[in-house]
Amino acid sequence: MDWITTFIILGCNVLTVLICRYAYPVRNEYKDGMILWTHIPAWAVQRKEVQDHVEQSQKQWKWYHRVGFIFGVGICLLGAISLELSIIVWIVWITVYIAGCYILLVKIYRKMLRIKKENQWYDEKTMRIRLVQNPEENGFIPRYMDDDDYWKNGWYSNPNDKRFLVNDKFCSSNMSFNMARPGARILVGCLSAVVLAVLVWCIYLFIPLVHIEFTFTKSENEFKIEGGGYEAEFTAEEIESVELLQEEIGESFNRKNGFSSDEYQIGRFKGSESGKAMLFLYRDIMPVLKRVEIWAGF
Repeated sequence: MDWITTFIILGCNVLTVLICRYAYPVRNEYKDGMILWTHIPAWAVQRKEVQDHVEQSQKQWKWYHRVGFIFGVGICLLGAISLELSIIVWIVWITVYIAGCYILLVKIYRKMLRIKKENQWYDEKTMRIRLVQNPEENGFIPRYMDDDDYWKNGWYSNPNDKRFLVNDKFCSSNMSFNMARPGARILVGCLSAVVLAVLVWCIYLFIPLVHIEFTFTKSENEFKIEGGGYEAEFTAEEIESVELLQEEIGESFNRKNGFSSDEYQIGRFKGSESGKAMLFLYRDIMPVLKRVEIWAGF
């Protein structure tokens, strides 16, 4: 078990939970004309439906992060069985956890926004009268609106606002894109695609390492070694010498492009004596077959 990697994962999990828990706090105080990020008049704060929703939201937010923390610690304990499996589960966990934070936050906000609209609690300082299309008739009807409506999906989307970046409603220290701007949608879409691709690529890399089996096959004059997503092919003519090491390899190797753990070394390494090398080794298992190849490139 790689304790260093395990503690790094534990530290990342704890830090992630703390950031998500306290960067977007669900507060019950009325501040800047808002409660639960929604503008309502001060006299409406003490209404029962508002207080019930605030209390329920606080409980949901706390329990969500407590459960997330427990799962985060459990993933680290999974490292005692398989470090590679714990990394895969960790990638899935952190993706689902952060997405869940966003979904829960939007759910809390939209319910508060719905309570506000049902009771017509528009603050005189922020409300506007806008003309919206009437679906039943060919025409427009007046409707009370304020900035809260532009955040109903969890992001800012106001086609009448020419700004590309605005202050984030849910975290005052952040900035948010105006998703009504085509450039913002393209940028966010590209960044999301890149992040998703990196996550899938990382999972793809670690899946072969969960249970490693090295295979050696011979086909006429060609030989092939595979394991952990790496492979090496060579012919009999390329072999300069073959040696069976019964005890120790006798040199150290630095990893260049591969994986190394307490159980195995696999991939491209550079030896202190042999130079560039491709290793397919289980640690502490002897003998080891050493092949010296005429062609030294990789």
